[in-house]
Amino acid sequence: MNQIKYYLLLLLPLCFACKKTYDKELDIREKESGIVQAETASPGIAMRGEPLTLYVKLGQPDAAMKIFIGNAEAAVLAHGQTQMEVPISKYTDDKQTITADTFRVLVPDSARIGETSIYIVVNGVKSAPFKFTVKKPDILVPGQVTVNPLLMTGRTELEPADGPVGTATIGAVHDMGMDKDGTIYFIDNGAYDFNPDHGYNRRNMTIRKFANGEIKTLGGGGNNEYATRLIDLRLNSIDAMKIADDGTIYLAVTNAPMVRLTLPGSTEPFEYEFRFHRILKINPRTGEVKKLAGRNDKYCIDNGAVFESIVDGPADKAMIGKVKGMELDKAGNLYFLDGGQHDGGVVLRKISHDGLVTTEAGAADDLADYVFYDTDGTNPETLKAGSTVNNSANTADGFGAKAKIYAFKGIVVGGNGKIYLAQGAGSAEMKECVREFNPVTKEVTTIIGKAVNAPDNFQYSGTFKEVDMRTITSFDADFDGNILIGYDEQIYVDEPRCIYKIDVNKEMVFKIAGYKIDHGVSDATKPQPGQTAVIGQVSRILFDQFGKLYVGYARFDFFNQVHFTTISITR
Repeated sequence: MNQIKYYLLLLLPLCFACKKTYDKELDIREKESGIVQAETASPGIAMRGEPLTLYVKLGQPDAAMKIFIGNAEAAVLAHGQTQMEVPISKYTDDKQTITADTFRVLVPDSARIGETSIYIVVNGVKSAPFKFTVKKPDILVPGQVTVNPLLMTGRTELEPADGPVGTATIGAVHDMGMDKDGTIYFIDNGAYDFNPDHGYNRRNMTIRKFANGEIKTLGGGGNNEYATRLIDLRLNSIDAMKIADDGTIYLAVTNAPMVRLTLPGSTEPFEYEFRFHRILKINPRTGEVKKLAGRNDKYCIDNGAVFESIVDGPADKAMIGKVKGMELDKAGNLYFLDGGQHDGGVVLRKISHDGLVTTEAGAADDLADYVFYDTDGTNPETLKAGSTVNNSANTADGFGAKAKIYAFKGIVVGGNGKIYLAQGAGSAEMKECVREFNPVTKEVTTIIGKAVNAPDNFQYSGTFKEVDMRTITSFDADFDGNILIGYDEQIYVDEPRCIYKIDVNKEMVFKIAGYKIDHGVSDATKPQPGQTAVIGQVSRILFDQFGKLYVGYARFDFFNQVHFTTISITR
């Protein structure tokens, strides 16, 4: 017996130590925080922008806490508490009742798509990750979309005015873009002044912003074509616009001052129209305007006309002709189509993120050495340049300079990293078509289109080999690389204005929305089923990351007050 007491006495300190350790671990566990459960419409999965309810054990109720979904902080819509049973451990079916905090949150717009996690940070300490999946939004499906008016104003006014939707007025949407936050930037063709001798004359274009139900003019109505502040900038000819994810505005502009000068070797002064083309980079928050590429300090007279040049090189030395469209890739390179001095043929050029301008596909027909002068006729400089592009209206496929591009209609970077070009009919090979440019191999390939001598069948839906392409006005790509096209065919077909989807993987073309122009069939000022929706004259379409398509109109025959609509999956 004494021996038993002796051993018990030896065990007492150990028991006390175990009890102390147990109490300490219990205290730590009580103070631990973590996600117990996520409640969504589909278990363990949700789209960006969708709500979900999180059940959270907070060991420190008064501590500062943040919730992260897919590595992006989520905004809390509502907070409450509830009692719930949870397993004591993974080794037993026994349960205990705890008080759980409930948080109603939205999956952030910037949440990483795919398999990810949800976690909380309490007083700077990150909890164990809770496995979760953020899925892509539904892609537009033929027969399952609704066209909704997004922006309507009073019928066409002579003077565009800022303000909330319903009060603000708009001239006509010339082009538009969207940043990652969903803010829409658009070019307003502006008001028209009536001149008894010349009829209506358009005033300067302006850059305007549409966000949170408000329209605000950012600038463009100034008096200085070379201003460094947007509010002072005069924009009388915008050739193209592109909006970066962060809202940076890229503008391709043309300035055409009349200049009297005496050419070297001559004594007689002549008046010339100098057409300078530049690409501007604008910060919408500060209004700062910088020249990204293009020169207005050199000219060349060729055959009695000012030479609008295509010259590669560093951005501050390169020259550009008339820009027909711009697009940014994921690396920050700006691709643009340059028509040189004439309408028709174009070359595909790139401004790299480090400021080098190169021609990626196509070449000027008249590439040679020319002498350029400063605008006062001094400092001659010989440069290799060209201005006439694809004058033969050829649409041949090929690599690099061997490719021929004609009658540009649109440019977009697909989800696969390739660049897609929509173009008009050429005289040598193809009618209107869609072409693919591979930035790695520099190859241009026609993926949709028919030969010039192929019979018209006016079929817009079907396989790549079946469809005709006519009167493309704009196109964009969704995140899977599919292309959305706006048509404006008013002569040959019963449904002249429609939006079509090109499924690159299935090699099929489907109609998404649009119906024949017949006043009274459908009211464009109200939500419309896609298959019977009345569509206006499309000037630009944009696809956002949530599976929604935005459409801007230059004109809407029976509903002039409709300027933007959205097309989305019917839910």
